[in-house]
Amino acid sequence: MHTSPHPRTHRHPVLLGLLEALRIDLIAVPAAFVIATVFWIIGLGSQLPYSIIPEWAFALWGVVHGLSVSTMGFEFSLAPSLITLGVWFFFAAGAKRLVAGFTEAGLDDTDSMEASWWKPVLVAVATYVIAYAVPLIVLTLLVGEATLTPLGFLRLALMLLSASVAGFLWVRGVDDIPRLQNLDSEVWDAGASLIKRLLWAAAFLSVLVLATGIVLRWDELAQSLQGYSSPLSAGVGLLMIQILFAPGILFASLSWIAGTGVSVGDGALSSVFQTAAGPVPHVPVLQLLVGDYPAWTNAAPVLLVLVGVLSVIVGRGHARVVMMASWLGLATAAVKLFVVLQVLAIFARGAMGPLGLSAFGPSALTSALVVTAWLAVGMAGGLLLTRLSDMQAGPQASEDQEGSDEDDELLGRIGDERSADYSDDE
Repeated sequence: MHTSPHPRTHRHPVLLGLLEALRIDLIAVPAAFVIATVFWIIGLGSQLPYSIIPEWAFALWGVVHGLSVSTMGFEFSLAPSLITLGVWFFFAAGAKRLVAGFTEAGLDDTDSMEASWWKPVLVAVATYVIAYAVPLIVLTLLVGEATLTPLGFLRLALMLLSASVAGFLWVRGVDDIPRLQNLDSEVWDAGASLIKRLLWAAAFLSVLVLATGIVLRWDELAQSLQGYSSPLSAGVGLLMIQILFAPGILFASLSWIAGTGVSVGDGALSSVFQTAAGPVPHVPVLQLLVGDYPAWTNAAPVLLVLVGVLSVIVGRGHARVVMMASWLGLATAAVKLFVVLQVLAIFARGAMGPLGLSAFGPSALTSALVVTAWLAVGMAGGLLLTRLSDMQAGPQASEDQEGSDEDDELLGRIGDERSADYSDDE
């Protein structure tokens, strides 16, 4: 007796997108209310009405996505980038599942799937906009005291679009995308491996520079914390807040090293070549932007070049892969790096409350470009070093092989002559 297999049913992609958006809503909104309630309790809740909790919650929900909000007289548009990155991964994971389901449903029509490679991305973005972005904007405007700004909408759109594209590439790669499907897979993989090294090395460099700045300015930082009633508690609380902004802080450190600097208030710029003189809040990472540094710190951009070199040459197998990918692989990695840094630059700039910090952060136009340029110079130098090393090893290896062949031939002739001598003696 034969039984027919059960028919496979597939949910409509729009329904899948709505479910993914609802899943993120059920995580983000309750978390915002919990954080707002904690701040209400800490911030002398007995003197503030309960109605401030939903206002803070929806304001926090909006500012995480890059929107501009105002509450209790403070202006905020600088996203807590670590939370933003976490929400972005939720979007990317949802887009991955959506694209996977869309691809599985269209396996029978391969030609159609190749022709409409953009459809999963469009469906993901459209459903996220309808089921997530629209309620977010409405509730943030009505309850969270948000203001409509072009930069806020750009950040929100960029977040949804980049996550949807990342989910698509995660599942299907670049084989279905015109102009990229002809790219050698080894070149793409080499660029992907190289950019991972670059990002981790750049993050390590940022931490190292921040640690060096804290050591050099330790007395001033400790003195700034004395302005609080409890310096120890203030230091712990400020450390937690700075961790929430960690990705933006690390990129701002790279911009400071590259020379494009970080804006501190109106017109004040702090970089490795100059320091801002304006007042800043008593926050350690902000205190590092003002004051003088030794003259030898002007050579800091060389560190970015060194990071680029080491990212290419460290590891014989990795260096060989990068050399085989050649300049096209380096260009692929540089383009990917610029895209990632540009997104970070857009989310790392904004207003953050009083004391004139209405234009705080690295330049969204030049910082990513200059940082990428410094690292690209290092990558090019690393590739040249790898090629020179291979060119020197190649002729030497061939000479050794030729010498070995000559020795074998000579030994063979000697052996034949000795055999002939022994035959004559007999």
